[in-house]
Amino acid sequence: MPKLPIVQALKELEGNPRLCIITEPLWVIPYNLYTPFVSVYMAALFLSDRQIGLVASVFMLFRAIASFFGGAITDKLGRKLTTFIFDMLSWSVPCLLWAFSQNFWWFVVAASFNGLMQITDNSWTCLLVEDIKKGTMVKVYSLLHMIGQLAVIFAPLAVLLVNRLTIVPAMRILYFITFISMTVKFVILYIYCDETEVGKTRMRETQGMSLWKIMSGYGEIFRKIFSSQAMVLALLLTTIINIIAMITGSFFGLYVTGTLLIPKQFLAYFPILRSLVIAFFLIVIQPKLERFGFRYPMLAGLLVYLISVFILIFTPVKSVYILVLSVFLDAVAFSLVMPRNDSLTQLLIDPVERARIRGLMMVVVLGFTIPFGYIAGWLSDIDRRLPFILCTGFFVILMAIIAVNKNRLDAIKKEQEIQSLG
Repeated sequence: MPKLPIVQALKELEGNPRLCIITEPLWVIPYNLYTPFVSVYMAALFLSDRQIGLVASVFMLFRAIASFFGGAITDKLGRKLTTFIFDMLSWSVPCLLWAFSQNFWWFVVAASFNGLMQITDNSWTCLLVEDIKKGTMVKVYSLLHMIGQLAVIFAPLAVLLVNRLTIVPAMRILYFITFISMTVKFVILYIYCDETEVGKTRMRETQGMSLWKIMSGYGEIFRKIFSSQAMVLALLLTTIINIIAMITGSFFGLYVTGTLLIPKQFLAYFPILRSLVIAFFLIVIQPKLERFGFRYPMLAGLLVYLISVFILIFTPVKSVYILVLSVFLDAVAFSLVMPRNDSLTQLLIDPVERARIRGLMMVVVLGFTIPFGYIAGWLSDIDRRLPFILCTGFFVILMAIIAVNKNRLDAIKKEQEIQSLG
């Protein structure tokens, strides 16, 4: 029996990257249980579309603040300790707040804590990538995405709970289960993970320095980012994809249940379909596409994304099968775009200053993203199709960015091929 490349990639990993990946189900399974119902849960607790959008903006605001300090904190405390502390603050604490939420202000406070996840996103990513070869980056991110998608097969448990208890009590239980599972993951990762070599170096260099002293070099880092065409490209890609993800994540459930009148329980089945398609592509199709590099698969994926959103916008009321087609195409597009975007972003960043650069890049990214939560909520109050129409414009911009960066993306492809041969 032939070995699947993506499974072989897991076997070949060791140390921090392997541990990061094998503990990921403890985070991603409960996350996928509750996330399809978040906006519906908020609406059931009498939040308006505009308030839901405002909560998303608060989340982005605190992500931006966290990003500003995140690089310095990660270098000062180390990747391992930073990940543990801020995983607990940004996921364990808000899960309890969500479980007991009563009104809009509970969600605002939870979003504020949850926004601190940008610090641990930075430190955890350093744990994941700083000990792996560049040539395996796409495989690692494909593996990570595959684990995330396969975790969605547990979503019917959420459907059973919602059908039996209704949305509010079911979500309270799901959030409490999430609190327990995620906390276990954070403890395991802290106990068994090792500090990376880059992390040890940065801890020595920042020993005895205050956070403000470490951050005094931020001006130079900002200049480094904006003087590098490669990092500006990473900045543009990350910003636009962040905006699209926030809009679709916040308003898909409301649009489907409120405008298309699809029963709430279907919200858990759509991610299952999506995940099965993504897992198939990552396991079977992805290895066959590696020879095409970044540009062509990403352009194809963005075109499929556009088609998917157009179908979503024009889906007739109660037309489940047409909606299924839109979700299917969205999954195909995700498989083509997201693993490449994630790995491309890491490859474009200077590895020596990865923590501080990623932190400051996300300050910029989230600064541009913050207004779009409220904007999308305002548009959704007018017509729930409008946020998705806004997304189509962003997909077109992404396609233009990828198209005009042909030489740079082709050069990265050649560099990876040389490293793989080496």
